[in-house]
Amino acid sequence: MYLGAATNNTALTALTFFQESVERYGFPLRIERLWRDVWTAVTSVYYDVLHYLEEDNYLNIADQTHLFCCHYTFLPRLQDDLNFFRDGWDNHPLRTEHSMSPNQLWELGQIHYQVDDPPNEEEMNIAEIDWESSGLPPDESVGVNVPTVQCPLTPEQLTALKDTVDPRSPSQSYGIDIYMAAVQFCQALE
Repeated sequence: MYLGAATNNTALTALTFFQESVERYGFPLRIERLWRDVWTAVTSVYYDVLHYLEEDNYLNIADQTHLFCCHYTFLPRLQDDLNFFRDGWDNHPLRTEHSMSPNQLWELGQIHYQVDDPPNEEEMNIAEIDWESSGLPPDESVGVNVPTVQCPLTPEQLTALKDTVDPRSPSQSYGIDIYMAAVQFCQALE
């Protein structure tokens, strides 16, 4: 399973996460209720925190410094929480599989049903598809467009921020205090 936090919602980013997961674990078979569990255990917390910050005017999405501090603070925390969830999910017992975990099942599958590596692209001789003359409508951008957030700090200022505000510090407020410290640090530089 792959769970990755990123600053964008592009196909290339999703493909990169997927390819890294395939290289590490092989091709996925099914996800069952995974996304519901990810939402319940991890992402709903960040959804609530970010909405709280925005509703109480601590996060102004039109302010590049606020967006930068949001990414600086919450992306590493989100990725850590996703990694923790993944590790727990991969090792939890499955009632329908004699209480074996997904990791145990994967290992057994590797032992009993070894799969040869797929041939590389040159060996497969797959013809290229000319999508422009295929008659299909053009693929228009759908979904969420996440703008790129530029770092408003100089390299020296960014180093000072990293020395002063650790986004992975323990927090009793889901990282809100760390986000506020990052914003205050950046605003003091302006």
